[in-house]
Amino acid sequence: MPASPLRPTTLDLSGERIDASYVIAGDAEHADAVLEQLVVEQTIEFPRDLVPDDDISREIIGRVEATDRRGGELHARISYAAEIAGGQLPQLLNVLFGNISMVPGVRLVDVELPPSLLGRFAGPGIGVAGLRERFAPDGGPVLATALKPMGTPIADLARIAEDLALGGMHLIKDDHSFATQPFAAFRERVPAMVAAIDRANEQRGEPRSIYLPALNLPADELHAGVEFALEAGAGGVLLLPGLFGFDTMRSLAASTPDDVVVMAHPSLLGSHVTDPRSGIAHELVFGTFARLAGADVSIFPNHGGRFSFSPEQCRSIADACRAPLGDLAPALPAPGGGMTVDRVAEMVRFYGPDVCLLIGGALYRGDVRTQVERMLAAIEEVAT
Repeated sequence: MPASPLRPTTLDLSGERIDASYVIAGDAEHADAVLEQLVVEQTIEFPRDLVPDDDISREIIGRVEATDRRGGELHARISYAAEIAGGQLPQLLNVLFGNISMVPGVRLVDVELPPSLLGRFAGPGIGVAGLRERFAPDGGPVLATALKPMGTPIADLARIAEDLALGGMHLIKDDHSFATQPFAAFRERVPAMVAAIDRANEQRGEPRSIYLPALNLPADELHAGVEFALEAGAGGVLLLPGLFGFDTMRSLAASTPDDVVVMAHPSLLGSHVTDPRSGIAHELVFGTFARLAGADVSIFPNHGGRFSFSPEQCRSIADACRAPLGDLAPALPAPGGGMTVDRVAEMVRFYGPDVCLLIGGALYRGDVRTQVERMLAAIEEVAT
């Protein structure tokens, strides 16, 4: 062993481990080299041969727990000492896929977190049970839509929002591209949408519709933006973790009261999942990570829409949104991306009743209130 300035280190660790599964593409020699790189890069990022035979070497460096070669891929399960995540979401993501994300042909496909680490996250504040109690107490999906298109004057958006609420739409969110453009500034748009939906709620009664403004704002305005939206009467917020980070989303979600619906949008997250040989599995990005960050509802592209997700990938996301995850509440999966009213029955059969059906631009093909009523009729038909 080369000379090293390091002295043997003894650490007081719990013994709990984070389990992460990876798929490494390439022949055996290449995959083995990447696997060795992975366990070091994700932990000490330091020459292994300079580390003494101590607790850094035995406990901190990633531990290969199992490997399985399948065709041209190496499937490997790696464990990491729970303490190296520091109980924080940024470092957890860094440990799972930080430096190794820059190596092609490596995909993170599964994660199991120990109870001590899961207990550090509040998760969804409302979750499936709370959403169902508020919006669909008699069963069936929660309905969602997006106000569109960008450039529409605020007065026209408010009229559309009121009609959507009168039709029975539960969650009426901004399009994710609504920011604070001069033609629909955030602090002018939000109170106008709230007032319009409140008018509809007064006419229609329960369950009341809510408005979720897009928090597509500069980082130094995000918390003030949440505070402004809630003071204006918004019942939820649309957060974009791909733009400002999952932990920023967690912080924003934690700053909201328990009855505020937090919806996560997938903008900029696609490159994490779309390459089948690299990146991160769909169910982790849109399911597990979204829940750790506090999403009550997680949007993702449905199969057969404008994007490339397969039925199997969509089902995996939905399963991860609703699967047991420590004490964290389940979240509602929200498949969208080019959906139409004609696909409502199909989506309910595919995902089951615990789903948020997100239909955007297609609702504008005619009277939006009538289109929402068609959605409700299709859901009722499936249930009977």
